[in-house]
Amino acid sequence: MVAERIVAWRKGVYTDEIVFALFSIGPVYREGELELGPDAVIALEGLGTFQGVSIRDRVSDALSKGKDLSKVAAKVHKESTRRGHASLTTSAVMFWEVSNCSRLLSMLLVAPVFGSYLQESQRRAPLTRERLLTPVELKGGKLEARYSEGMNRVFEAYKTLCEEGVPLEDARYLAPLAAATSLYASLSLESHIYFIRKVEEGIGIVPGELKAFVDRFLEVARSKSPLLLDSRLSFRARWGYYSVADPLRGPDGLIQGLCGDRPLEEAELLSFDYPRGIERMGLDGLAAEQASPLVRAVTVESLSLAAYHQAIRHRTVPTVVESLVEAAERWSRSPEAGLVVPPSIKSSPRLLRVFTDACEELHSLYSTLMQENEVSAALYTLPNAMRIRVVRSYNLYNLLSPMGFLATRTCSAAQWEERAIAYRLWREVEKTAPWLKGAMGEKCKHLGYCPEREWCPIILKYWEYSDELHKKYNQ
Repeated sequence: MVAERIVAWRKGVYTDEIVFALFSIGPVYREGELELGPDAVIALEGLGTFQGVSIRDRVSDALSKGKDLSKVAAKVHKESTRRGHASLTTSAVMFWEVSNCSRLLSMLLVAPVFGSYLQESQRRAPLTRERLLTPVELKGGKLEARYSEGMNRVFEAYKTLCEEGVPLEDARYLAPLAAATSLYASLSLESHIYFIRKVEEGIGIVPGELKAFVDRFLEVARSKSPLLLDSRLSFRARWGYYSVADPLRGPDGLIQGLCGDRPLEEAELLSFDYPRGIERMGLDGLAAEQASPLVRAVTVESLSLAAYHQAIRHRTVPTVVESLVEAAERWSRSPEAGLVVPPSIKSSPRLLRVFTDACEELHSLYSTLMQENEVSAALYTLPNAMRIRVVRSYNLYNLLSPMGFLATRTCSAAQWEERAIAYRLWREVEKTAPWLKGAMGEKCKHLGYCPEREWCPIILKYWEYSDELHKKYNQ
């Protein structure tokens, strides 16, 4: 593995912030001294849909006939992608890490639903001043000093909150989207297409940081799988990619059109749909598992950017998110209602003043950058505390499984804001679908034990439990 620092991005603007490392890309086939990469392997496996023999036999047959495997692969990929098939680009899987990128960028990078992500947690890692990144759009410009000055003030406020005993989990609500993070991802080549098209076609707001990521990604992907990548990119059509929840859009009224602009509590149920008969079949058997996709509880939720960043990584819950610009405009119209203030801060008038003053500084900086038409850079100033609205769809898995959203987020170890949303979802669904009453619950209800290091009284609602039993289950 070689980590390389990005030193340039398209149109000559420079940054030395992001570090991108490709661990591997597969599949790879090895036989003796022969090694075939994703281009050849996936093409040969694609031919296997017409010819039911092993890849070893297909390789042997092609080489015995003097065929050039690169030419074979090029033809297969061109023909497949020309028809709009994505089965080949979903078969190439990449494993990479990006570090020293902003939370703004990572919010988009973790949005593809066909991927897996492990991200540095602001709940556990304290913020330092050097990790408040400067957008490449501002470097060397007239607004860089104003931006740096604002970030200095916000960091001092963050440091004060931490020194006064505010938990990192709550102090992070003050951190702006400029805060650096790192994440590991494993996802198919196909899942990167939206990022590439967003940059190429200027879809919504395209920060220079995203351009840098895409440029480096394309460079690496072309070095490992050029035939498959270039064939896929040659396919262009309206909606020629699987879209992701993208808050980096201009105002489009999408969420307002779905649910209006009224004040919201944690979550409201917009609809609950299922085919009649499911409520009579029982929820304990395999039939309920198979019927899971047919049940759909659609909510509108108002949550902080901190909570949203966690929610979007729950990939089995389809999500539609409003534009960051629209959320920021609502914050401007109603500064108090536009923020989620952690209880540990709200309970202290002095700490609340430190918090709100810092948020006002970020809002002032945001307004200045917007007035100067630095829209991309302005988004870096938005605090984690700012409210954003989402519409989400929960199936039976996410309502009933110990691994689903409701069970994992109602656990006392879960983040407090997400817990409030999950409990609200639980109550709303029970009122609308009484046949689910008694079936939903916290993770320990489903498991029969507490999987956390320390157990809490919640489990006593369902099971007899003790320190001895907890020790037994966790050995």
